[in-house]
Amino acid sequence: MRNLRYISFLLVLVFSVIGFNNVSHAANLITWASKGSLTYQISGSAGTIERATAGKTSGKWYWEVKVNQEGAGDGVKWIIGITNSDSSKYAAYFGFDGQKYDSKTGITKYGAAYSVNDIISVALDIDNHTIEWYKNGVSQGKTTYTASNFPTSTFAALVSGSDSNTRTATANFGASPFKYSIPAGYKAYDEDNYVPVIGQSTLKATAGDSQVNLSWTPADQAKSYTVKRSTTAGGPYTSIAQSVTANVYNELTYTDTNATNGTTYYYTVAGVANSSEGPASNEASATPVAAIKPNEQAVLDVAIEKEKAKVGEEFTADLSLKNVNDIYAEDFVINYDSKLMQYLGYTEIAGYKVYNETNDNKGTLRFIVASQGKNHGISTDTLFLKLKFKAIAAGEGKVDSLTGRIADTKQEYDISAANALQDTILIEQPAFLDVNRSGEYTLLDLSIDAFYFGLTAADTDKTLYDADQTEDSKIGDDDLVYIVNQMLTNTNYNPHK
Repeated sequence: MRNLRYISFLLVLVFSVIGFNNVSHAANLITWASKGSLTYQISGSAGTIERATAGKTSGKWYWEVKVNQEGAGDGVKWIIGITNSDSSKYAAYFGFDGQKYDSKTGITKYGAAYSVNDIISVALDIDNHTIEWYKNGVSQGKTTYTASNFPTSTFAALVSGSDSNTRTATANFGASPFKYSIPAGYKAYDEDNYVPVIGQSTLKATAGDSQVNLSWTPADQAKSYTVKRSTTAGGPYTSIAQSVTANVYNELTYTDTNATNGTTYYYTVAGVANSSEGPASNEASATPVAAIKPNEQAVLDVAIEKEKAKVGEEFTADLSLKNVNDIYAEDFVINYDSKLMQYLGYTEIAGYKVYNETNDNKGTLRFIVASQGKNHGISTDTLFLKLKFKAIAAGEGKVDSLTGRIADTKQEYDISAANALQDTILIEQPAFLDVNRSGEYTLLDLSIDAFYFGLTAADTDKTLYDADQTEDSKIGDDDLVYIVNQMLTNTNYNPHK
């Protein structure tokens, strides 16, 4: 019986129009007209139309209505839609059966029924005379309405569809974040007070000298950004910049120049729209440090050409400068294991000349080197000298740059101990034993090689002796030096018994 009455009311279009009240709200907040509120409640009163305090004459508009309450019965008797300026015509979406109504075309099938706590969204396109309702974010379909029923302004509207029970609904015209996204091209019905659902940025912090450089990704709907800082992880944070917008390159950046070197700072950034601040970004931290001046972190690198060598083999150690700019002169000291390797000399690199070499013959070398013209200033990782060595005893040998000083055309710079590098080489014994194969090196081994001195290995008696100790196919000083070094490490050899 109740449904029959409901339909009868629709067919005869009996309206009871509620007038407007002048409600004062900050920034002319759009509300329901009779209550001055976004929440509207009515008991019974079938056909009563409640409209918004402001209408629209053109454009595409969006709002949401939540069904808060409906008395016991057979469905929600709210009808949600639009009305004209004198509330004589309307187009709306029924709650209890999901049909739609147009004052000219009447009742037609449309979408799903809706219930208490459902949110009905309305997307109104006045220019193209279409309206689309959504139930909890799901479109029920776009449909046209009779444009001639709305000759001037079109208003958001609620219609009570039954004389029975009390029903309540709350509108959101945009003065608080919408539950669902606004369809593309539409605006909030209360455009002036629109509070968008602001997205979240991803923040990055990079330390500088007495400053921290911040950059972040755009937050959806944000018009500007607020930057906050703390010296404690997790806050509390203090705002250090407001109304920050993209630069001329469309980049979102901010430089905190009020930062102390050595102090760790923690930052967040939040998007802002219509005076509403969105969620904070991730926390990003950075610790500013004093800038390193050119050449103050210069590195003197040593790189031995091979990892292993046998006794008697020659090898080179390359000397390079790194982390420098426009260096034209170098003064440095090299140390090497003189018991394991013999220094043979150096090879110059084109553009760089050795002007002094000091050799104490005990494992320490000093070089003073200078560039040959402005085109040979060192500004990248550059090899400028090669040192030649020969392995003379087994063990792990080291070539180490102890100290160094470099200069550009304005000043000198000391290379720190940490940046004076070293390299090692594993020197291995030959595959054979001592010269006479007794199992240890003695003066007799030295005497045998002295006998064969100057000959080739092929000229020695290989059935009895391994005279070519350094395996270079000849018997010479390198073999005798190697034998003596091995004698000195032989604890069983004592010539002064």
